[in-house]
Amino acid sequence: MRDIGKWLLLGIVIAGVISYLLPEDFFLRYLSGEFLSLLIMLGVGIPLYICASASTPIAAALVLKGLSPGAALVFLLAGPATNAATLTVVGRFWGRAATLTYLASIAVCSLLLGWLTNRVYAWSGADLSTWVQDLGERADSPLMLASALLLLLLLARAQWLRSK
Repeated sequence: MRDIGKWLLLGIVIAGVISYLLPEDFFLRYLSGEFLSLLIMLGVGIPLYICASASTPIAAALVLKGLSPGAALVFLLAGPATNAATLTVVGRFWGRAATLTYLASIAVCSLLLGWLTNRVYAWSGADLSTWVQDLGERADSPLMLASALLLLLLLARAQWLRSK
């Protein structure tokens, strides 16, 4: 919790802002083309390094706003894999060509896995947003409230121990 707590909290806050500001069908309305949404999430994920802990709640909020699960996966894979520290190390030890090959590999693999994820969801007929919305209707359950409070307490404790 000490290492990922602040990033997780940041991701939850950003996901909350996305959930509040964007209309329910935002991505269905503006990014209905599957390949375009995969490319845009790759374009967002690569330069906008955000750790996996923070990107997970953000990706969940994007899916709830109509983003395909495959495009969310592209965002989840490309962002954490292309952080500045990794690119600096690859560039310093193996050179520019290896860095470009690394970036191209991340891009191609992310796009392929995102496309395959969309194919699996289409084949199975599963609707991820329905599952999450069903959970959201039960958000006032005592177990969910207790879990949220426990998470906040653990985050506060980790920050308090860090400041010691």
